[in-house]
Amino acid sequence: EDSRATGINGDPSNDSTTNSGAAYLFNVPGNVGTAFCTAAPNSTGASGELVGEGSASVASNNLTLVATGLPALAFGFFSTSMLQGFVMNPGGSDGNLCLGGSIGRYVGPGQIQQPDVFGRFSLLLDLTNTPQPLGAVSINAGETWNFQGWHRDTNMLGATSNFTNGLEITFTM
Repeated sequence: EDSRATGINGDPSNDSTTNSGAAYLFNVPGNVGTAFCTAAPNSTGASGELVGEGSASVASNNLTLVATGLPALAFGFFSTSMLQGFVMNPGGSDGNLCLGGSIGRYVGPGQIQQPDVFGRFSLLLDLTNTPQPLGAVSINAGETWNFQGWHRDTNMLGATSNFTNGLEITFTM
């Protein structure tokens, strides 16, 4: 065993007790947040799905939004709001807008995304620079924010757009 773990009575070479050895603790990243507001099917026949990966900790500032099930190579971006809402087919879209109140859009340099050939795009967020209509704000511990992906799409009438589900995240220190 070569972990530099302390053995019995502080002697790393003493493994004389039954079942002695080292214990390891791994921090395995998983999905962050709770999905809400079902997405409408897009031109792939699937619904776009939004998940959060990384951490809801504002101190770690390590949250990535990941959208899947999208039409390949169509453009899209993420939006955010502190409020949830529901608007069916906004502006002629085939989907549902699940955000309400003041809605910020991640449309700055490098934030507008294009799904890969597998229909996936992602964005690492900067929690100290969250877009809102009157300018960027910092997300604070204890706040709940909602996110949603928007993407271009097509239907039998031509060009349209659609949305992913919504994702609610309550942030921690």
